Amino acid sequence: MKFILSSVVVLSALFAQSQAQTPVSVSFDRTYDNRAGSTLTIACSNGPHGLAPRFPTFGSFPNFPNIGGASVISGFGSANCGTCWKLEFQGNSINVVAIDVALNGFNIAEAALNKLTNGQAESLGRITATATQVAASNCGL
Repeated sequence: MKFILSSVVVLSALFAQSQAQTPVSVSFDRTYDNRAGSTLTIACSNGPHGLAPRFPTFGSFPNFPNIGGASVISGFGSANCGTCWKLEFQGNSINVVAIDVALNGFNIAEAALNKLTNGQAESLGRITATATQVAASNCGL
């Protein structure tokens, strides 16, 4: 019984670490606000982890406009294409699909950043939020 309890405690600690929140820079790019924008223009367009076959336009993502670039995507064909991230800022949170490259943190649709900042995307420009990778189902995928 002691072994089982110890195992549960260790596994719980490992799970908590894997779900750790990371401080990240978040900015916006109005390119991702265009519902008709083609996913053939992003790093996650096609290839082994391509999103274009399932989502030909930005507006076809179930959680549009909560999309954008993320620094976990290193370039074309990244295995992190389509990952879902919970971004939190001052008590607000949104789930964002990573669809493109970002040099530093996240670069998301202005409408998404407005949701996260209570309509202050333009005046704030860039914020520091926390990011946690969550199940793709949280982004409707």
